[in-house]
Amino acid sequence: MFCDYIYEVVRGKKGERKLRRPEILKKRIINIIIIFLILIVLFVVLIPFFWTFITSVAPTVDLHQRPPKWLPSKISFQYYVDIFTSSKIAYGVSYEFKRGIFNSMIVSVSVTAISLFLGSLAAYSVIRLKVPFGKLVTLFILLTQMMPPVILIIPLYFIASKVGILDKKISLILIYLAFNLPLAVWILEGYFKSIPVSIEESALIDGCSRLQSLFRVLLPMSGPALFTTGTFVFIASWNEFLMALVFTSSLTAKTMPVGIAQFMGRFTTNYGLMATAGILGSMPPLIFAAFFQRYLISGITAGSVKG
Repeated sequence: MFCDYIYEVVRGKKGERKLRRPEILKKRIINIIIIFLILIVLFVVLIPFFWTFITSVAPTVDLHQRPPKWLPSKISFQYYVDIFTSSKIAYGVSYEFKRGIFNSMIVSVSVTAISLFLGSLAAYSVIRLKVPFGKLVTLFILLTQMMPPVILIIPLYFIASKVGILDKKISLILIYLAFNLPLAVWILEGYFKSIPVSIEESALIDGCSRLQSLFRVLLPMSGPALFTTGTFVFIASWNEFLMALVFTSSLTAKTMPVGIAQFMGRFTTNYGLMATAGILGSMPPLIFAAFFQRYLISGITAGSVKG
């Protein structure tokens, strides 16, 4: 997006001949200020990732030097090798983190798939069917997002203990689903409103049922909204820490954020290994968002304009 803006700025110079000199100068000053602000934002956003990567490949001696060194004296990927080659026999925090990534992937993908399925049904019901108090239902769905999750930890813990799902992935899947499903309904509902009803009516005239028109007509046209919703739900489930810390205690259910926290020992902290885990843990959401960036933008903005 930044490159596109620079291209438009350069391209716009061709049409500046028709403008007066003060107007051209004013326009160029505004463009320079905007580019400068964008560069500042990029620096603020990217510098933590850069420092985390430097920490993951720098020797331990460099990490304890004062003032800190921006470039390591020697680059080593040993921490990455330790995490990927760790095994259950050589049990340690590296192996726990690797298991945490596997558990996080299972939980996040499950929550994303279920949220898209149930969210599509709920959003379609509110928009297309004559649901009593449909607007109040939508308002109630949004109000659930304003409730702090921390106040629900104790009652949810007692419920999970009574049901017998503590320290199991199913407990995290159900909890994450309860918190992310309203977001999925809200995004899909806004997108479904932008699709003309006449398209769905044509499918009904051709003999499709309500469910068939949803899955064969509406959802194939809602690709950007589905990608957007799936990305937000996946990232929220992938990064969640508090619930995973409370509801899990063994490797059968511990997720990636909990595994990273365990790199902090009582007497010492392996900053290099922690930084390596942070880099690896941030890669799946970044790759997912990078590949589906254009779907994210269109999915967010499509339902914001009527007509």
